[in-house]
Amino acid sequence: MKAHIIIDGTKIIGKKRPVFFGSFIEHVHQCLYPGIFDPCSDLADENGFRKDVLEEIKKLKPGTIRWPGGNFSSWYHWKDGIGPKNQRQTKISYADDIIREESNLFGTDDYIKLCNQTRTEPYITVNAGDGTAKEAAEWVEYCNYNGNTYYADLRKQNGNVQPFGVKYWEIGNETYGDWQIGTKNAIEYSKTVIEFSKAMKRIDPTIKVIAVGMGKHDPDWDRIILNNAWDYIDGISVHIYIGRHEYFDSFGQILTIADHLRKIEDDIIKIAEQKQSKKNISIALSEWGIWYRRGHKDDLDEVYNLKDALVFAGAMNLMLKFCRTLEFTHQSMLVNCLGLIRTKADGIVKQTIYYPFLLFANHTGDIVLAPDVWSEGFSCKDYRYFPWPTFDVGKDNYQIDESKVPQMHNIPYLDVSATFNSATDELCIIAVNRNTEEAIETSIDVRGYQCENKASLLVVDGPDVYAINDFGKDNIHMQQFEEKLETQNLKWCFPAHSITALKIKTKRV
Repeated sequence: MKAHIIIDGTKIIGKKRPVFFGSFIEHVHQCLYPGIFDPCSDLADENGFRKDVLEEIKKLKPGTIRWPGGNFSSWYHWKDGIGPKNQRQTKISYADDIIREESNLFGTDDYIKLCNQTRTEPYITVNAGDGTAKEAAEWVEYCNYNGNTYYADLRKQNGNVQPFGVKYWEIGNETYGDWQIGTKNAIEYSKTVIEFSKAMKRIDPTIKVIAVGMGKHDPDWDRIILNNAWDYIDGISVHIYIGRHEYFDSFGQILTIADHLRKIEDDIIKIAEQKQSKKNISIALSEWGIWYRRGHKDDLDEVYNLKDALVFAGAMNLMLKFCRTLEFTHQSMLVNCLGLIRTKADGIVKQTIYYPFLLFANHTGDIVLAPDVWSEGFSCKDYRYFPWPTFDVGKDNYQIDESKVPQMHNIPYLDVSATFNSATDELCIIAVNRNTEEAIETSIDVRGYQCENKASLLVVDGPDVYAINDFGKDNIHMQQFEEKLETQNLKWCFPAHSITALKIKTKRV
């Protein structure tokens, strides 16, 4: 099978933010306890963090880590998780329909230590369920204020003289849903956002406030929030999970992400025009991931296969195309619960989806280009107009009838993104070969850059598309090597069912 790629240095989509590829942790399903924080573990450091997990997070380099939720944030009161650990009270978590005991041993100071040790930016979701604007403002004061007030002094007493400088604050989580504590309609939530933002920004005017968006599920929700709270917010979020058992249909689900993001982009543009505003409201894809095997009441210890990794990489390729408005993407979640990493008492396993995250977070450049790709294609279901939920464990749990979902055709087997690193003059091409049987021999026409005659290659592959990584079973891994290129006739053969990052040093023509 053959394909052709044209990469033109003048066809620039936009600039990717440094925080673009992030992750998410929550006090659920062994994500935090004991996946990250386990003081009783032989592998724990002096702060109670799993040292082996910390090392992997450092390698992944997430731009931000969103915390404390998720549904958990809709009842979480931050003051329960500060101060001496032996004085913190265990309480029932009623954030969703599973009763859990929350020890509160991991709180704000611990989260900031985690971010500092892994060199990532904090991103806090405040309680807009049964919380108040005053409580949220006091949290900002505790984290960011450098004066001699009660909460700033309390932070100092807890061992942190310098402010944390938390820049990103999301007001609530999926507030529209009846599965949340404190469900609100769009008008009610708009008022909440305004009052929270006013209070929080009076403590620290430099913070960025993100409101809860709903994407395509209710077309009026985002418009009402944007229209009413425009002057009080800096971004709006959307959540979406994708995945299917059927191989090619799984790739059809990726386009639902594009559908959601385009809708929010359109709303932002239209309302900015109506208000004659030059303000830039960004989008936060503050939860996204692959979730289709287990229901919410299960332990959500998903074991991902190579097919899921290919879908994951395709989703990240797509997200880059929205870099002009998309500021954050938080993969859900970091450890155990739908995680990039799974843990047990004496070890970890890197899931198949670990590797595409590593590729995109570590190797993509800041300038996002628009490659042209010609490739043979396949057919799959078109979920863009299928009623919600399109993403949530449909076949196994909701028994959704998909017989009327239309087909779409000529979806390219070769899915490609291209970025340029303006600091290193390096071109990074990430290609996903979705063909299960054939390699794709590809000619690559690079315009506007003078390529050097060698490249760094990183290839993620495995024996078949249903191969998994498990404890003692490392089928999917990443190979890295150097290769010489013919710069006048650049070609590469992308293996079947693989993800390849081709990194080429360049000079501007």
